[in-house]
Amino acid sequence: MNEVSVLSVVGKAIADYAGVILGGLTALGGVVLTNRAHAQRLKEQFAHEREVKNREREMSLRKEVYLDAIEAVTARFIAIGHFSDLEIKDDKILEEYRRKAPSLAKIIIIAKVETVGAISNLAGELEATFLRLTAKRFPLLFQSQEIVGRRALVDGFLKEQTRTLELMKQHNLDGPRDQQKLKVLQDQFDFESRRIEETLKKADDLAALLLRKQLNFTEEIFEESMRLSRLMVPVIVLVRKELELPIDESAYSKISEEQVAKLASAVNEFKLQVHSLIPPTSQP
Repeated sequence: MNEVSVLSVVGKAIADYAGVILGGLTALGGVVLTNRAHAQRLKEQFAHEREVKNREREMSLRKEVYLDAIEAVTARFIAIGHFSDLEIKDDKILEEYRRKAPSLAKIIIIAKVETVGAISNLAGELEATFLRLTAKRFPLLFQSQEIVGRRALVDGFLKEQTRTLELMKQHNLDGPRDQQKLKVLQDQFDFESRRIEETLKKADDLAALLLRKQLNFTEEIFEESMRLSRLMVPVIVLVRKELELPIDESAYSKISEEQVAKLASAVNEFKLQVHSLIPPTSQP
């Protein structure tokens, strides 16, 4: 093989080898570029997923705080509704609200200014209404206690009358009757009868009068509750918007007003029926 042929073979071999190297480098470059692009996509995907998870945690926290706050407001509504029940003590009425009230403070941390304003307005009106109704409840409680006291007197009079009756029976069994003693016992028995009758009449009149006052008080409580319920509408709307829950404000307001109208009609019907059952009294 002459020198030219050798050089030609060597040159071809070098060219082939260089092609393999360049092909390998090109492939390696493609792998590097592919890996870089994949890494970037993973990075972007991870960032997006982290953002989504953070958003989900934030919305979950908002939902929890708002639900607790609405429960506290509802407990306040329920407490106001119990005002007309004079057998429930004041501390018992407020028991559930006191337990849930601290959750209202959390709203300031997460709520938007507009939502904080709406909830603060509602909370302020609830407190003011609570104080007004508390002041009007006291006289009813005093009258209720007076009725209890008068009925307790009747129990005492009945015991005394029973004792007198037993003495009269014993006097009749003892033989010859002392008319003077018997007259004293009879007068005592008649006196206790009059006291029982008069005290019972007074207690019954006070009870009937108190029932009328309770009905009027209940109606006032209902009217206040309905007024306050209208302040709940903007709160619900704003909270749902913050939680990204769809709501038709006008439709919701319409439903709320229709419910108020139905309840008002039911309360009026109830009041008329109960008034017809209350006996007339001699009390002013």
